[in-house]
Amino acid sequence: MTVDYTVDGGGTNPEPLSGLSARATFTVEGTQFTILLENTSEGVPVSFEAADSLVVSLGMNLPGVDIVSGDLAIIGPGSIGIGEWSALGEGDSVADEWLWTNDFGGDIMDTHAHVISTSDGQGGGMVTRFDGLTGNVDGPYGGVAAAPPIVPVPEPQRAVSDSILFSLTLTGTLTEEQLQSVADTSIVEFGSDQQYLHVPEPGTVALLVMAGVFFLCRKRR
Repeated sequence: MTVDYTVDGGGTNPEPLSGLSARATFTVEGTQFTILLENTSEGVPVSFEAADSLVVSLGMNLPGVDIVSGDLAIIGPGSIGIGEWSALGEGDSVADEWLWTNDFGGDIMDTHAHVISTSDGQGGGMVTRFDGLTGNVDGPYGGVAAAPPIVPVPEPQRAVSDSILFSLTLTGTLTEEQLQSVADTSIVEFGSDQQYLHVPEPGTVALLVMAGVFFLCRKRR
């Protein structure tokens, strides 16, 4: 299940989105749950600094199941590390900078029970790093930049351009219908509460497609 995050979901940013967007692909095989999280932005709001331009969290509601363990957080296909992570490439681990929780997120993500994040500010209760060790993560740095980065990431900081692949173990399985619902109702965070984006409603997508077809038909007359 692949969804695109293009709709304003709130946050402290008062400016137009200006091309800010993200994508996630959700896959389930038995109790193994994988998520490919991408920063697909083609622009950012005018006030954004480097940290604001990074995808730092994904919030979900998994029906009837919880996360047992975060097994992998690795640089995704065709992606690279940047800044302090410039020596890293596809398949290298960034697990020490990402965490997961079953105890809901912070701020606008407080309605999402299951969150993966590079920010310690997420999680209303217990949080666990993907590498299984203790210690803080360095959010929002450690997040996902576009490819190429729209706002340069300062050399002492770290990020990935433009995807991270996560693998988690769940307490149970999800049907295809449930997985679609998880994807459609998920939300992503840019920066530290800077901007949240969610998936367009199915009816909104249909209207946009119809408008595009109507426009093309008019042009052909």
